[in-house]
Amino acid sequence: MIEPDAYRRLAELAWVHAPPEGDTPDEDRVGRYQLVERLGAGAAGVVYHAVDPEGHAVAIKILRRRRGTRYLREVELLERTAQRPGVVALLDAGRCTRGPYLVLELAEGGSLRSVLSRRQQLPWDEAVRLVAEVAECLSDLHQDGIIHRDLKPENILLQGDGRPLLSDFGLAKDLGDEDGELTAAGFALGTVGYMAPELLDGRRDQLGPWTDVFALGAVLYELVAGSPPFQGKTLNEAARSIKAGKVKSLSQDPALDAVVRTCLATDPVRRYPSARELGEALRALLAPPPEEPPAQEPA
Repeated sequence: MIEPDAYRRLAELAWVHAPPEGDTPDEDRVGRYQLVERLGAGAAGVVYHAVDPEGHAVAIKILRRRRGTRYLREVELLERTAQRPGVVALLDAGRCTRGPYLVLELAEGGSLRSVLSRRQQLPWDEAVRLVAEVAECLSDLHQDGIIHRDLKPENILLQGDGRPLLSDFGLAKDLGDEDGELTAAGFALGTVGYMAPELLDGRRDQLGPWTDVFALGAVLYELVAGSPPFQGKTLNEAARSIKAGKVKSLSQDPALDAVVRTCLATDPVRRYPSARELGEALRALLAPPPEEPPAQEPA
């Protein structure tokens, strides 16, 4: 027998996948929004810079139709995190002939990936300060039992003043929702290069805030070193590199290298247990050294 909630979910999915009645294809518009330019594309869909009828700039993310289930998950989680600082704001959602779409806050500073494309790498203290801010945003989500599962430079956006915003919650998981998994156990979710070993192996029972800590450590390493900590010519090679846990040292600062290595530990128990502890460790790196007491003159 199908549970009533299952019928509701099926109805929601049918609504997402069916093109809206009376909507004619228009390459320059999505619903009531005028498209300005394409900002990027990925496996989940395409993102555009657009303006609403009042002339306000927004970002529109059009998802591929096969991503309908994750569209509903992303809407649910963005609604839950609407008042959280450091999380991209969901302004609207709907359907067009090209598929379901989200209307999001436009990050004027682009993504960390675009920053890396322009600058190659960041001074270590700038990178640490930025990732510490991301960790603080992520800490609030972890306290609510939500893990992101797809942290990478593309999914960390920057506001006009440089403050970071977490985006793309299509793979996020509510740890308290046992029925909310979108993929069967044993299948990997995320982006290879930033995925913790337990995520690569599809070990759902071992996922937790420490899984995001691994990804954030990989992002920090890339910001400082100018290249990801784990590389390979193929996805399998990159996965083997992650599981081997061999990472070149960061020469900029031994204490920074130790923090990053803790994040990237293959054993989850050896990592920081959540983003809060990682943020504290990063803030400690930025703290000025204690002043030495003045030397006493000999009597």
